[in-house]
Amino acid sequence: MAEQDWGSEQYVLEHFGGFYSTGAQHVEAPTEIKQREFGFLSFGGRTMFRHIGFEDTEELRRYLRNYSPAHSYFSAAYYQEPRAPMAEKGWIGADLVFDIDADHFDLPCQKTHDRWTCKTCGEAGKGHPPERCPGCGKATFAEENWLCESCLDAAKYEAQKLLDMLIQDFGFQPSELSVNFSGNRGYHVHVRSPLAKDLDQLARREVVDYILGIGIEAEYQGLTSRQVGGGSMLGRGGWRGRTIRALYDFVGKSTPEEIKALKLGRNTTRDLIEEKDEILSSLMNQHPSRIVRYIDKKSMEKLLDAAVDEQASAIDTVVTTDLRRLIRLPNTLHGKTGWLTQNVPIEDLPDYDPLTMAVAFNEGTEKVYIKRAPEINLQGEVYGPFEEETRELPLAVAMFLLCRKSARVVR
Repeated sequence: MAEQDWGSEQYVLEHFGGFYSTGAQHVEAPTEIKQREFGFLSFGGRTMFRHIGFEDTEELRRYLRNYSPAHSYFSAAYYQEPRAPMAEKGWIGADLVFDIDADHFDLPCQKTHDRWTCKTCGEAGKGHPPERCPGCGKATFAEENWLCESCLDAAKYEAQKLLDMLIQDFGFQPSELSVNFSGNRGYHVHVRSPLAKDLDQLARREVVDYILGIGIEAEYQGLTSRQVGGGSMLGRGGWRGRTIRALYDFVGKSTPEEIKALKLGRNTTRDLIEEKDEILSSLMNQHPSRIVRYIDKKSMEKLLDAAVDEQASAIDTVVTTDLRRLIRLPNTLHGKTGWLTQNVPIEDLPDYDPLTMAVAFNEGTEKVYIKRAPEINLQGEVYGPFEEETRELPLAVAMFLLCRKSARVVR
């Protein structure tokens, strides 16, 4: 084996083949399989094999057994001719699909396990890379993005917020929704409904804007002195109720130090601390315009922004607006982790733990040389951190490090 064969691709490919020899039978085809396009990435390949179609589930499973792909996808779209070139496919419609990936978040844990290195001068640091290297001023970086329980919990929380919006605000039935763990850092949510299938790109952009809370303004949420009277809006649907509930939670839970950290107006800061009970009572029992006397306009804008950030769901906007998107196929392996892309029933999502339930390689051990890796918790056990060392590890851990190309098999 070559000295720098990080990832030991042939070894991983053989284990993926062993998995699919029996595991392919658990892969279920998406609805309307004959109208779906499929795509696959092989180990070591840089080009996706796409424009592939299948007549039935067994033909799909046979493909997985024969080729053991590193990554497997199917189209959110429905086509008349899924095997044809893109311009000739004949787009019929598409599921509404959402992607939530912890890599897009700014989380405290990333400053512990992520790392960047400047490709020009070798300067390195933790967390997300800066806009420009502090050493040489260039902006080209090599990144090592890892994941942990905190990352995955953050992604799950965003998925739960999204589901709440889709059901409560858009009126979709739970039976029309499905949630999949991505096999890596996040979740995919699919809406399969006649109401969503025909939405064009502009309409999907409007859905995205709503979920992100784009354009939310205080005066349209009842937070203006010009609108007095009426009852509480805590129980309202849509963004009016969401923003008021978020404000109520913020005022109720924030300590004086947290309120001061927002750098609001002096009088607003004082009133949020000293008149907290009165403000909470007004939000609970009266129209939200009653609290405007305690909060100046600029401070209200800051508080509203914080409320929207708390209530919005951090979806990937490009995925939802792409009418021809390929999305990961459930019960297949993710080539960057060795974990399963896994369907999660909505009612089971709160207790779902991918670090236990999505692990595919549960038996055996393997000796690997590890270049560098942060601490990882798999199946209730903590491993690492590692730095230029050889270790005999459970196969699940070894496969994860190999798929991340941070280790190689030692023979």
